[in-house]
Amino acid sequence: MKRRLLLTVDTELSNFPDAQGLWGRVGDEDWGLERLLDEFDGLQIAATFFVDVYGGDARQAGEQRRAVERIHARGHDVQLHTHPGPAFDPARPRLRDYSLAEQQEIVESGCRRMEQWIGERPVLHRAGDWGADNVTLQALKRCGMRADFSASPWSRDCGIVSDAIVDNGWARIDGMLCGLGTCYRDRITGRIRRVDLGGASFREVREIVARGIDPLFITLHSFSLLRFNRARTRFSGDDDYLRRLRSFCAIARERHGYQSSTALEAVEALEGCADASLPRSALPTSSVWSSGTGILKSIGGRVMSAVA
Repeated sequence: MKRRLLLTVDTELSNFPDAQGLWGRVGDEDWGLERLLDEFDGLQIAATFFVDVYGGDARQAGEQRRAVERIHARGHDVQLHTHPGPAFDPARPRLRDYSLAEQQEIVESGCRRMEQWIGERPVLHRAGDWGADNVTLQALKRCGMRADFSASPWSRDCGIVSDAIVDNGWARIDGMLCGLGTCYRDRITGRIRRVDLGGASFREVREIVARGIDPLFITLHSFSLLRFNRARTRFSGDDDYLRRLRSFCAIARERHGYQSSTALEAVEALEGCADASLPRSALPTSSVWSSGTGILKSIGGRVMSAVA
C-alpha cells in the first residue's frame, strides 16, 4: 500500500480586508482559492478544504458560502473549520475558549449551515489556530463528527492533552479518531516544527518527506499563494510558493511513493482499525544542514516583514 499524502487547506477570511483571505485578488489575477483549485486540478490532486463558516455579518457569511459552494462544485472534500469569534464572541477567538455546551452549539451551527449550502453535512473538523481541547472532542462526538485534525505537538494553542500527541500519524483520543499534524524536531534549536511549505525551508521539507512518514499531512491556507505586508494593505502573488508546491507534490509522489488522498478517504480506510493498528511514527529530527537553512529562512522572513 502506498503512503498517503493529505493536502489540507484552512479556508478562511482571517483578518484580511474585503475577503482577500479567501479570494486573493491581485489586479486581474486570482492568488487565492480559485488559483489553488486550479493548481490542484492540474496536479490531479483531490484536497480537503476545512472551511470557516462563522462570518460576523451577512456579507462575510455570503463570501464563506460562495467558497463552500465553489469547492464542492469543483469536486474537492469540504469539511468544517472553526473560528467562532466573529459569530459568537470576539473576546473568545478559539473553540477551546468555550464550554462543552457552547462548543457543541458552535459545531452544530456550522454543520447545519454547510448542509444548507451544499446539501452535505461535514464529518471532519479542524479548529482554527489548532485551538481545540479535550472538551472539543466530546462536542464533536455529540455532533456526529467522525474525526478531528486539530491535535498537534507543535501548536501552543492546541489544548488537547494526550500521551499520543508526541508522534506523527493517527491516534484515538477520548474515543475520537485524530489526525496528528506532521512535525519534526529541529536539530539545532530542539524546537518542534510543522512541515510547512511556507514556514520551513524547502531543504527541510525535502529531507522530512524522504523519511517516509505515513501519513504526511501538509496544511495550506486559502491565502498561502499571496504575499502581503504586515498591515495587510499591499498584496502580490507568491510565485515561489507555487513552485514549491508543485515541486513538493512531484517529489512526494514520484520519488517517495506517496499517493494523494482526501482526509475523508483516509478516515474511511481507518475507522475499523484497532487503536494499536493505526499508523504512527516518531517525530524525525532534521539534519544540522537543513536545520541551518530553516533558521536562515526564518531570519530572512522576519527581516522582510519588518521592511514591508
